[in-house]
Amino acid sequence: MATIKDISKLAHVSPGTVSRALSPEKSEYVAKQTRDKVRQVADKLGYKYSLEPKQSKNQLNFVLMTTLSLEEETRDEYWRFVRRGVYEAANSRHINIARVIRPDKSIDPHRFAGYDAVIIVGTISKAAIKTIKAVNPNLVVVDGGSYDHDQVDIVDTNLAELTTRALDEMGRISKSIAFIGGNRHEVDIDGKSGVTVEDARTGAYKKWCQDNNRTPIIKLTNWTTKQSMDATDTLLNQYGHKIDGLIVASDPLSIGVMKGLAKHNVVPGKDLKLISYDDLEFASYLTPSLTSIWLPKVELGYAAVLHAETLVNFPRNWHTRNIIPGKFHYRKTFQKP
Repeated sequence: MATIKDISKLAHVSPGTVSRALSPEKSEYVAKQTRDKVRQVADKLGYKYSLEPKQSKNQLNFVLMTTLSLEEETRDEYWRFVRRGVYEAANSRHINIARVIRPDKSIDPHRFAGYDAVIIVGTISKAAIKTIKAVNPNLVVVDGGSYDHDQVDIVDTNLAELTTRALDEMGRISKSIAFIGGNRHEVDIDGKSGVTVEDARTGAYKKWCQDNNRTPIIKLTNWTTKQSMDATDTLLNQYGHKIDGLIVASDPLSIGVMKGLAKHNVVPGKDLKLISYDDLEFASYLTPSLTSIWLPKVELGYAAVLHAETLVNFPRNWHTRNIIPGKFHYRKTFQKP
């Protein structure tokens, strides 16, 4: 009978790596290429393993699916905090979340059937939601970037309202306000990136400009610091000091923006008003300190678990949207009028 050591030898990895690759709880911590190689060797040797978590009859078992890659989560800690909230709530409620699924390849929807509920973090396609709900009706989407009230329960924040308020306050003193952000991309059940979805902040900015007879100035990026720096450079080369206000869709993007402003000797808070989102810890340590809108992160994940638990215990045939509002934290780059 084959052993972990046999697999380790043929796959040229450590026994610990083999153990993790064949574990439903720890497989996500092994690179996909290594994970696939270990499983191929295990299958060839006839080694028996199961990727289904051990479930307790007295404990609820949830599965967490995230549409974000490990690279995307590393780049933007917002998503890591959301996941932390999921784990914290699960631990406090004695709910088992032994599996994390990333749609990096085609997923058999029946994998979701054996769980009490499914929590999805990120932008998922409507078709994927429909497919998963066909095998598990207890589905909650966290910060999915859409408003499908009639199809699925949603836990989200009020991005559009926050953006409108930021623009109303900035608009009292700034005549030309630009926006730097990015689009979302729906992920399908086969792991492929689907249609492009406009972020709520971008949509709110466009509407505010239309309602207030302002010319929209928008630069969309792929949510990287480098691209936000380049976008800032392009804006200032094109519009110069005409821009006296700037809304940036996240704190990580604002780092690039502030580098771009420094290149043109533009001081945020003095020459140009700047408001960002997330209110990550480093925002208060930047020079000048960054005015940022706090967004619930851990709170979203926590609420999603409680919401899913309610779905399990009290089944219903209608859907809700649970909104946790953000808060403004004013600092040097924009002080409250």
